Amino acid sequence: MSIAIITVVVSFLLDALVSNNIGYTLTNPSFFKTIFTIIGLVSIYPYFNNDKKYFTILIIAGISFDIVYTGTFLFVTLIFVIIYLVNKFLDFFLPFNLLNINILSLISIYIYHILSFIILNLVDYNSYSIHLLLNIIIHSTIGTIIYTTIIYFILTYIYNKLKIKQIR
Repeated sequence: MSIAIITVVVSFLLDALVSNNIGYTLTNPSFFKTIFTIIGLVSIYPYFNNDKKYFTILIIAGISFDIVYTGTFLFVTLIFVIIYLVNKFLDFFLPFNLLNINILSLISIYIYHILSFIILNLVDYNSYSIHLLLNIIIHSTIGTIIYTTIIYFILTYIYNKLKIKQIR
């Protein structure tokens, strides 16, 4: 389980590192910017046999993301839970491999951006156009695929080396 926690913590810190060092804004997104914490959470999910432990990590990551990056309370946590439910449903149909983990990561990132867009426009807080939403989604696709692929190979190597099939 420590590998899973390290993965989420590194992804969380990578969000800060990339945000501070890659020049981008909401209106001028970067191709390498994505939400690394979501990808970290999606990537470790197949290794969990115990949903309660995974859900605990997800809630802690969501609340931390809310406090550190968005300055909201339970906004991102709610979106993380929705992403978890969608991934749990799709995991039933998609076997664990590189292609499917990339698909799940992309779906998760798209859900995050779309739900954020809908909620922010409903409450009329930092609302932006649908054109900008599509621009953000398109730009985040490349970074999502690159990071998901890297983290997939790293986790697969570590878990195979340690002969761990699932976290109970």
